[in-house]
Amino acid sequence: MKRAAPDNHQSTRTRLPQMPEETESIIQIKPTGGPLGAEVHGVDLSTGLTAGQITRIRQAWLEHIVLYFRHQTLTDEQLVRFGQQFGELHRVQYLDRERPPGVPMEIEIVSNVVVEGEPVGLLGNSEVAWHTDMSMWEEPASATILYGEEIPASGGGTRFCNLYRAWEELDEDTRNQVRGRRSIHDSAYMADGNVRAGYENLERKSEGPGARHPIVCTHPETGRETLYLGRKGYGYILGLAEDESDELLDRLWNHMVSDRYVWEHEWRKGDVLMWDNRCTAHSRGAIAANQARQLRRVTVKGSAPR
Repeated sequence: MKRAAPDNHQSTRTRLPQMPEETESIIQIKPTGGPLGAEVHGVDLSTGLTAGQITRIRQAWLEHIVLYFRHQTLTDEQLVRFGQQFGELHRVQYLDRERPPGVPMEIEIVSNVVVEGEPVGLLGNSEVAWHTDMSMWEEPASATILYGEEIPASGGGTRFCNLYRAWEELDEDTRNQVRGRRSIHDSAYMADGNVRAGYENLERKSEGPGARHPIVCTHPETGRETLYLGRKGYGYILGLAEDESDELLDRLWNHMVSDRYVWEHEWRKGDVLMWDNRCTAHSRGAIAANQARQLRRVTVKGSAPR
């Protein structure tokens, strides 16, 4: 995968919070060199962060879309506390199983571990299709924060695409076709392609459940326009025949996830990954069944896309 040049013009068009001067020498931000993403140095997320540190992290998050923090050791309570610095957290609904004992309401376990024939968490070993977290709801997630508790020796990398740049570089004809339109962000299927608990297989995408969001949105904090599609392979553009919708969505996704917009994070134990669901989609590579992978996730509530 090619490593694209960083989006150097991005910060000039992004309204960022002011950073207190005392944090400059403490927290350092190192861009990945790709189309999005940066590593954050000089912060221990298990401690209570200062207002200046939170402001600096938020500034970097808005500018780089994806942040990662290495060498972290977090309890569930510390992960929840960090997430709450960026807004109210979703409470996880377990529709197909009992909540794991002792796990806070705000935490969801992403795992391929099986104990006594029962999966510990969601998504297993399979590759996970491109999607945006929680977009099937009217008020989806702004941030996702994922903590790497147990990481395999290989596989399971998380890929991200820069949807600001994908929109800015989309051809004019396609831009005219999608501007002002909405699409269904399907809620019947999970990102691994399995039917979500409480739903059934769909016969017609145009009748599917899920929120109807604009395909082109304005980010509420940066003011930049971005594409916003939900989950690859399951959407439907309102007002089009299903075959026309499929063709246009395929064209958009193929453009969005081309190498020049994509960066992949290679996980290490203790990583904390934080991304902005309002201007990126992500996917995951497959994992060998004999290699354990377990992460803990919180998501921050957002406003309805506009």
